[in-house]
Amino acid sequence: MAGILFRNYPRYSLRMSDLELLARSVRTLAWLGDAEFEREVRLRVARRGDWPVKRLDRIRAQVVRAEGQANLLASIEASLSDDEANTVRRARNSSLRGSARGMRNIRAYRAATALEALVALWHCTGSKGQARFRDLLGPPLEAAIDFAVAQSASLPEPQR
Repeated sequence: MAGILFRNYPRYSLRMSDLELLARSVRTLAWLGDAEFEREVRLRVARRGDWPVKRLDRIRAQVVRAEGQANLLASIEASLSDDEANTVRRARNSSLRGSARGMRNIRAYRAATALEALVALWHCTGSKGQARFRDLLGPPLEAAIDFAVAQSASLPEPQR
């Protein structure tokens, strides 16, 4: 069933499993988007250099933390389509459960959840969604990684 195309779906050519994923709760989309976003950040960081794993993890953590994701969402929000903005709104307004570590910044956590749901939407919409990711989120994501790389170079290595 995963390889069957949905021919009557007007917006995208999706495999049935992708369409089913888009019908899941916004929390499920955010969960999926979290994994896709982290994978993309890891790939982009690894392409920058062959550094010790501790430095790679520091760079990754700075980009994927809630505050970093909130900044990325803010930088692209004005360029979102109506469908994308609706997904962001639904995810941002979803109820919070005790899953956020420490809940230091609820506003940033909600924005990060919204970005993750948006990333899942793009992932599930095939090449069109991947192009949206690349065009909208690519440049600010690269800038965030540049900043994290520069900051990690100025930090001392942790003591062992």
